[in-house]
Amino acid sequence: MLARAALTALALLTLVAPAAAEVKLTPPAERPSVASFTLNSLDGKSVKLSDLKGKVVMINFWATWCRPCLQELKFVSQYYVDLKDQGVEVLAISTDGPQTLSKVRQTLKRRHWKMPILLDQDGAVMANLNPRGNQPFTLYIDREGRKAGEHDGYTSGDEAGMGATLKALLAEGATAAPAAAPASQAAPASAAPASEAAPAAE
Repeated sequence: MLARAALTALALLTLVAPAAAEVKLTPPAERPSVASFTLNSLDGKSVKLSDLKGKVVMINFWATWCRPCLQELKFVSQYYVDLKDQGVEVLAISTDGPQTLSKVRQTLKRRHWKMPILLDQDGAVMANLNPRGNQPFTLYIDREGRKAGEHDGYTSGDEAGMGATLKALLAEGATAAPAAAPASQAAPASAAPASEAAPAAE
């Protein structure tokens, strides 16, 4: 009886466990700039990180042999579809070498991911941004091109934290947007003669 009660209690705790929290973001003033890089996409386009300044960028390192990567990337793809029009860009960087490039193409064809797939076949970008070589590994970059946070690995439920993190970074931009307009663009109070003042609303 005691054993059964303990199992029941454990099951209830599992059911009410909170969703994964968003990645802990570094305060904006403390965020380091991320060095730009250029990689080719699977469809032959050249993608340069610095060209994406002004967007929230999620970089995800993955490989075809990495099972957790493949589980995570279906959520990465969905967030790309849901948030790209709000200012999110996703770069899914394959770390497969030239000898397994065909597997990358096969994987994409089978899984129908929507985000750009970039090729880091010599490992140069991973060595710079993910020197420990963890996979999957996700890097979050704010609109100013600064590293805001990172996340190692994937377990079920991490996708909720991924979405919360992207939305938090988008909200930073939305909060800062009104302050971005130069003061010189504001019309001076005395610019129009009093006789040209707009009539009061009826």
